Amino acid sequence: MSYYNKYFGYKEACDYLDKSLIFGIKPSLVRINKILDLLDNPQNGKDFIHIVGTNGKTSTAKITASILNKHGLKAGYYISPHIYSYTERISIAGKDVSEDDFAEVFNDIFPLILEVNKLGLDGEMTQFEILTAMLFKLVKDKKIDVMVLEAGMGGRWDATNAANAKVVGLTGVSLEHTQILGKTISKIAEEKSEVIKNNSLVASMSMDKKVNSILFKKVETTGSKLFLFGKDFFIKKISQKSLEGFTVDLKGIFSEYNDIYFPIVGDYQKKNLLLAVVLSELYLNTYSRNLRVDYLNDSLNYTNIFGRFQILRKEPIFIVDASHNPEGVSKFIKNLNTYFPENKKIIIFSVLKDKNYKKMLEYIIKNADMLILTSSNSYRSLSIKELEKATNEILSKVRKNNEKYPVAIASIDNIENSIKYSLNLANKNDIISLTGSITNLEFVKSTNFC
Repeated sequence: MSYYNKYFGYKEACDYLDKSLIFGIKPSLVRINKILDLLDNPQNGKDFIHIVGTNGKTSTAKITASILNKHGLKAGYYISPHIYSYTERISIAGKDVSEDDFAEVFNDIFPLILEVNKLGLDGEMTQFEILTAMLFKLVKDKKIDVMVLEAGMGGRWDATNAANAKVVGLTGVSLEHTQILGKTISKIAEEKSEVIKNNSLVASMSMDKKVNSILFKKVETTGSKLFLFGKDFFIKKISQKSLEGFTVDLKGIFSEYNDIYFPIVGDYQKKNLLLAVVLSELYLNTYSRNLRVDYLNDSLNYTNIFGRFQILRKEPIFIVDASHNPEGVSKFIKNLNTYFPENKKIIIFSVLKDKNYKKMLEYIIKNADMLILTSSNSYRSLSIKELEKATNEILSKVRKNNEKYPVAIASIDNIENSIKYSLNLANKNDIISLTGSITNLEFVKSTNFC
């Protein structure tokens, strides 16, 4: 049966998307713009909030969509990557897109994917471009009021930049994907600033003067308005923090929000929460509406953030944290030591080839009692052999300096077996963590893991 007359079920659609990874990452909007033209540009006339930055985008997107849904809007979010399944990437009105809807929209656009692929536009459509085209079609078909978009990489050439966002949020900037985005913070900031369109409302969490200088220039040329963390909005006070969550007082752009309880763990989440509040304020204000503190509190009780210092099991404690760059791993390690200063720490680590894995390993090696090296099932995953080589290089340096290093290291063939190995090894008071580049954890959901 040819692709042209084939109907894809959900699993078959996922298989196609998995294989489309081999076409790589191409910095261009030509393919996404072409397929959207063929779809009659479903993104036009729709409201978007666009979030860019190195870390915190997924959490901020989820919180923002949850707040807006509670205010009576039909809001959704689009995130990447997924941890369990592709359906996690698209949420509509508080629910992940169903497998049936996912398969239906994939089948709707599949003939157009083939058409674009035949045009020779610097290669075939990438996985992210296909998913983004599906997202824009769903926004129109499902009559979404506002969609919160997480940029996949950078901003200028990201497929999500086909949207014209009313509101833009920047979580922060650090060195990432330097071979594509540039080798300096300033250059990366310039790439991310390209999501700012005419008359956008922009909120930046960055405290970097170079980054904000670039943003100021961009808002001047686009007639947009920039609001800065620490000046226009800030965190007033954290009054309570535990393994169950935290309570915080926030100063937004238009109002103050006191005694806000967020049942999510992780010190970095307070900044993600603040940015989500500010983005929601800015969007609601475009319709002369205010953010209500009672709706804010209610919305946070229904916000699920998978894979961000997420405690999946209590004895022994098992934490999943999808920190996939040095800044993220540094924050993860800080949280780990804050909440569990005395416990033995077993850290499972996998990473993609294009990440700064040596810097990530430096943080982990100096804070793990045991390190388990493994590999995900992605073709982009760094091999265990390469991980072992990098680990030995770092260990030789820290041992010369008499620094702390893991008392034990193991190499296990895949994430699932690494988890089983760690659970058999750990005592009930030990802390097991899975971090790095993490996808497809069906094993966790399919067992009595929790």
